[in-house]
Amino acid sequence: MIPHNLLAKVHIARQELGLSDEEYRAILARTVGVSSAKELTDRTVGRVLHEFRRLGWVPKPPKRAGRQPNTLDRDAQLWKIEALLCELGASWAYAEAIAKQQTGLAKLEWLKTEAQFRGVIAALDVELNKRHGLACVDRECQRLGLTREQLAERYRLPKGWERKPRVLDALIEHLCDIQESANNDEDAQGGES
Repeated sequence: MIPHNLLAKVHIARQELGLSDEEYRAILARTVGVSSAKELTDRTVGRVLHEFRRLGWVPKPPKRAGRQPNTLDRDAQLWKIEALLCELGASWAYAEAIAKQQTGLAKLEWLKTEAQFRGVIAALDVELNKRHGLACVDRECQRLGLTREQLAERYRLPKGWERKPRVLDALIEHLCDIQESANNDEDAQGGES
């Protein structure tokens, strides 16, 4: 007698191939010399399954095949989110709004995968970088005696430039270049006197 799972495979293959009872018993008789699957042994069941594959049967992997074990450390992910929220001065509701926008899940506790947590963490990190960039721009504006509006007008910045990381980064780089150039000019003038 063969194990139940192999007997089930034989019957599934028969069903998926659409074999009649006569055709099925003929294959058993031709392949291993038995008239019923109950008569199969561990040695003969492999030959029958091989014959079914030859006839076009493709076994399906188990439903759980290919799944990764859940090794997600939710606490570590939540600590990262909490640290970013503290640095931003934002509430948990802010992170949950991001999660809902990205995944459709309204609570951080409902996130299931590392990718979902990474998405929230990345969004918080982008926001933190924007805020640091704006703080740098504000310092440069103060040094130059300009407001953000005047700066936007002078450099013809697009509407909403404060929320666009590429524009913000380019502006910061330009302002730093101006500062460096001014410092070099001061050094050159100091060397002439």
